[in-house]
Formats: sequence, C-alpha cells, structure tokens
Amino acid sequence: MKVLLILSGLIAIRAGVIKEEKADCPGVTINGVYYESETLRKDLDRPYILAVDYSTNNLYFSYNIHADNDEFRSARLNINTKEFNNIDGVVNGFAQTVDQKTHDIYIGGSDGIYKYDYGNNQAEIFGAFGANIWTIYFKDVLYYSTFPNQFLYTLEDGESKRFPDLEDTKVDHFVIDHENDMFYTNTTGLYCQKKGTKDAVLYAKTTEFKSMRSLTTDLNGQVFACLEDGIYAVKKSSKSLEKVVSIEDGFGLAFDNDNNIVYSDATSLVRFKINRHKKC
Repeated sequence: MKVLLILSGLIAIRAGVIKEEKADCPGVTINGVYYESETLRKDLDRPYILAVDYSTNNLYFSYNIHADNDEFRSARLNINTKEFNNIDGVVNGFAQTVDQKTHDIYIGGSDGIYKYDYGNNQAEIFGAFGANIWTIYFKDVLYYSTFPNQFLYTLEDGESKRFPDLEDTKVDHFVIDHENDMFYTNTTGLYCQKKGTKDAVLYAKTTEFKSMRSLTTDLNGQVFACLEDGIYAVKKSSKSLEKVVSIEDGFGLAFDNDNNIVYSDATSLVRFKINRHKKC
C-alpha cells in the first residue's frame, strides 16, 4: 500500500484554487497540481457506493439496471486495465466495502450481506440474513445500516448487533477517519463523533449543502464527501466542508491506490489522475 508516499496526489488535499478548464488543459488544477480527467466507464445508470481494493486497484460499485424502476447490481472495474465484470450471486447488489487488511470484499443486497470471491467472480450470503442493506463500511469490524429504518449495526463473528454509539441515530453514510472519529450523515446533517462516545458535533446542516451522496476516506484516512455539485474535504479544524473541485451531478466517491480521486456522476465513472509533466 502506498499510504506513506509524499503528498503527491491527493494524500493531504486542501481545498484551494481550482483553475477553470483551458482548451489544452481539459482536466482540473488543484492547489497548483494538474489532474487529467479520465473516463473509466460510461453509459451506466447512477453508479453508486464506490469502494476500491488497494491491492488490485479494483473499483467496486453498484448501478441501476432498469430504466423504469430502481433495481441495482454490483460490479467490478479494474482501474488500471478498465476490465469490467458484473458480480453474480447478489440479490439487488447495492452497497460495497473492502477490508483493506485482508482484501475481503463485502456487498450489501436486499436480503443480507454477501462476501465476494474475486477468483471465481461469485458472491455468497455471509450475514445479516434477510436485511435490506442500505450502506456498508469496514474498519476493524463490518458496519451496516438497513432500509428503511437506517439504524447502524455491526456484524462480527456472524452476529449482528445494534451499534451502541449511535443506537438511536439514523445513518445514511458512515466512515471512520485516521483518528477514530466517526463521520455520518442523516436527514438533518453531517456529524462527527468520537468512537466510544455519544457526543456528536454538527459540521453542516442538510439545509446548508446540496444533496450529499457519499462519504469516504483517502489513503491517509482523511474524510471527503461527494455532493451533487462537487467533491469536498471535511475540515476538522473548522468543522466544515470545503470544496476541492466542482463536478456535475456527483453520485459516488473513492480513492485509488495512488490516492487519485475516483468519482461517479449520473452516467459515468471518472478518475482525476495526476500529471506532473503538464503545466496548466
């Protein structure tokens, strides 16, 4: 893993000056560094809940497979080769997460949590049997919320338990940063809460931001958010969101194993890939 590389990519990204596109510079410039915009896959319907396995640079995500109603399917895309595979065996695959220590892949469907076998491209039911999984996240243990109640649970040694720190709190998106601070969203806003406590700090009210659709961490454990109008850094010093780059109709967000931004809009998967040789 390349966590300890110098701050070359977006490892310690700070919201800064974002230059507008030029004819010969179609990408984006963030804090004086130029990133090319690379379309990884297009013609998808709402690719969502992005997660990258850093050992393979495989991107896991879900997308809608019917134009007239919502039915999602999980898929895999190798960011380096662009090889694409639908994932078999998951009923209505919607949410994906990766254990970066073991590189196990977990997928949330409408009837529970599945574990994915990369070698044979098959997923088998693993836990939370019968639960309609809304979001899923791995750090030390597997966290998940269900629809429609959206309460947070943990799955450990095959046993599901209501997560006590957020026992009475609904959770839409959920991550834990490098300092063991939990960040989560619900219909009222974006919150930060030290793991092991019940003391939540409001970072932004729902009325203050435009449709938050994803939370993730980069390779250094810094938290970022994907909103409909852009990608934002979650700033603990100011307890606020600061825009990193504008995008249109953002849906999902992750970082690849070089800490480049990977995001989705309503139809495509896109990467901002660093280019040190171009001055824009």
